[in-house]
Amino acid sequence: MIYIQELKNTMLNKVLSDKDLKKGSSNRGVFLIIISLIIFMIFTYPLNLLVVSDYRSGEILKTWILKEDKFKVSYTHSVELTEVEEYYEINEGYIILKETIFRSYGAGLPATTKYDFEKTNDGFRIYNIKEKFKELIYRTGAVRADHRLFLNNEEYKFLDFSSPMQAVKFSSRKISFIRYLTRRL
Repeated sequence: MIYIQELKNTMLNKVLSDKDLKKGSSNRGVFLIIISLIIFMIFTYPLNLLVVSDYRSGEILKTWILKEDKFKVSYTHSVELTEVEEYYEINEGYIILKETIFRSYGAGLPATTKYDFEKTNDGFRIYNIKEKFKELIYRTGAVRADHRLFLNNEEYKFLDFSSPMQAVKFSSRKISFIRYLTRRL
């Protein structure tokens, strides 16, 4: 009698373990599908990039993943020797000049403008500009200009990614995360 009871328990355990295995197998399949979807979504997720390349050759000099769609370029004006700040926004593939702040009037700086203008304690501000560019071109200063890019709460000197007097082109691109990874490797 004890033998029959042990046999029943053994068979019951076997049936339960087979059900558990099938259930576990089913759960593993759902788990694998979910993980696969997550990985697919991560790798196809679009990244917004700011790309700097050599204007003549097109060689990419530097890329940044944009955490914000805004950046600033700051430099010392070559004649007036005062600071100029240009504020940009990226929208739908365009680089849009939003405002300019400069510290003095003089050669190469605007005396009149069709945009909103105000005098501030720091100098002069032209705003509500909204000029769209597919590409933005600067020539890296050799001596005084000290061009700097402010992006994602960081400061980058143009001379860290380009040579003095080099024409550099800024553009906006949107690519998938996997394409970004493969280009970096």
